[in-house]
Amino acid sequence: MRVPGIELAVSANDFLERSKKDTVTPGKKVVIIGAGNVGCDVATEAHRLGARQITLIDVQEPAAFGREREDAQDIGADFRWPCITTEITPKGVVLQGGEVLKADTIVISIGDIPDLDFLDETIATGNGFITVDQFSRTSDPRVFAIGDVVAPGLITEAIGAGRRAALNIDRIIAGKSPDPGEILPQIDKQRISLEYYHPGNNADNLSDCGADCASCGQCRDCGICVAVCPAGAIKRLENINHGFEYQVDPDRCIGCGFCKGACPCGIWDLIPNTALEKK
Repeated sequence: MRVPGIELAVSANDFLERSKKDTVTPGKKVVIIGAGNVGCDVATEAHRLGARQITLIDVQEPAAFGREREDAQDIGADFRWPCITTEITPKGVVLQGGEVLKADTIVISIGDIPDLDFLDETIATGNGFITVDQFSRTSDPRVFAIGDVVAPGLITEAIGAGRRAALNIDRIIAGKSPDPGEILPQIDKQRISLEYYHPGNNADNLSDCGADCASCGQCRDCGICVAVCPAGAIKRLENINHGFEYQVDPDRCIGCGFCKGACPCGIWDLIPNTALEKK
């Protein structure tokens, strides 16, 4: 943020890192600029550390959702929008119009955009991001770009784009044409829930880290669907390749949707039956 007094604020990452070590004292009044899920994390941590008047402001309707927002609301955090910050002073946050939100601690928790100042004019950009084609090539065919410099997204999307970019670089070096490769369709992210995962787990290796990822929409073999099905219509079956699959018995399924609602990976879906024709 380019506003006077920005040096008086602390970034959300720094605040959360210090809060993990209990080395920050937020005071009684905290104002958080940016009301997304990270801002809500700051709010709940600030409350744990003694803050009692916590305000989250945003220029638009807050993007926070799910458990993070619920937790912030439970501790009494106040969400305000639209609010435009014009200045930060030792007294607090000055809003457009002159209102001052008094604060002992001010935390900046707004979305970042990539720093593209290092690029030269041969690399085309648009709306603050690098422009790429379906192969992740920039306007300079020798340069590829992936991840948040192209568009905000999930780490798994960046990993997949990186893999495809590496394969195409190899193809180009070998004198072949680039190939978009297999791009697996992603399920609706709104159907993915992290409620059954423990985000505090520390993976010791890459395999364990990948097992905690829910963004790819692949079954994690948790067995919740089998447990919640009231008709006992879902069974887990081993296959010859030492894998597994979950099958539904159509004669038992009653279409209640419990499996769809409980699945943390968003795997299950219900498709309406074709309407019966009247005779």
